Amino acid sequence: MIRPTRRRAAGFEPRKWFNSLVTSHAGTLASIGNCIPTFERRGFALTQPGGEKSALNQRLDTIVRMPFGEDQNFIPVGVVSKDYTLVQHGEVLNAAKRAIAVAGVKPEEVRAELDITEYGERMALSLYLPKKYSYTPADDHPMDLRLECWNSVDGSTRFRALMGWLRLVCSNGLVIGVTRSDIRRRHSGDFCIEDIGAVLQAGLCDAENEKRNFEEWRKATINPSCFLPWVEGDLKRAWGFKAAARAFHIARCGCDVDVCGPYKDNTPSTVPVRMANLVPGSPCESRTLYDVSQILAWLAKERRDLQEQLEWREQIPALIQSLR
Repeated sequence: MIRPTRRRAAGFEPRKWFNSLVTSHAGTLASIGNCIPTFERRGFALTQPGGEKSALNQRLDTIVRMPFGEDQNFIPVGVVSKDYTLVQHGEVLNAAKRAIAVAGVKPEEVRAELDITEYGERMALSLYLPKKYSYTPADDHPMDLRLECWNSVDGSTRFRALMGWLRLVCSNGLVIGVTRSDIRRRHSGDFCIEDIGAVLQAGLCDAENEKRNFEEWRKATINPSCFLPWVEGDLKRAWGFKAAARAFHIARCGCDVDVCGPYKDNTPSTVPVRMANLVPGSPCESRTLYDVSQILAWLAKERRDLQEQLEWREQIPALIQSLR
């Protein structure tokens, strides 16, 4: 069964990916493919009024979404160079299925989620491994291990395959911070989709190191004299004034805030704010690096743009390291 989901970012704004609206679907590994359209490569030309002649562009092609579901139109979604390698979203899904089978994971035990743009040109696929791969830290909030695959058919973003965690209580995501558990490829001649298998295998091994890393973060208490300079220094430089202010208040009371005062003559810790909602899974006062990592993951998840969400998630380990 496939369930469409309506996940929205903070402020109930619709999620986007490079200004394209995103829809979300959840289902089984076997069923999620029904939500993925197919594409065709065609010559790049114009239909001229009055039957006038038009020549094909010899350097470019058009990527066209084929009729899909109730929409029986052919829709152009992008223009690419002749040496561009078109990688269908369905091929990515099938490669992920093969990788999971090789890893000895039963397909029926895998939960799938799909984020896809309005015309299908960009896709983010998350495959959640069975509960035996999950991790429950001392706060009793489990984290599921997942394989993520990001792909575009129009050249707007590189193919990505990475392993990461999802904290169930708040839907916070963390990327496994080991290079070999992540690949990124241009859509060109050296592209090999079967590298997804290597990412999965490496991620399963690296997950054990990540668990130990999380435990180290849980044991590492925050030095109060270091936290405020970090918020108003490293975090503000990396993520901006507003995110730094939100992080400061979440760490102090477990509640998110809306910045309502002027930035001028204020700092992230002094700017007037209005209390918003409690952050699920956040303690009343953050005391450890692990607590701070989840604040950062919350802020990353709340970004409106999917690409920006991923970019922020990838910066979390370095930001935590700078707080040590």
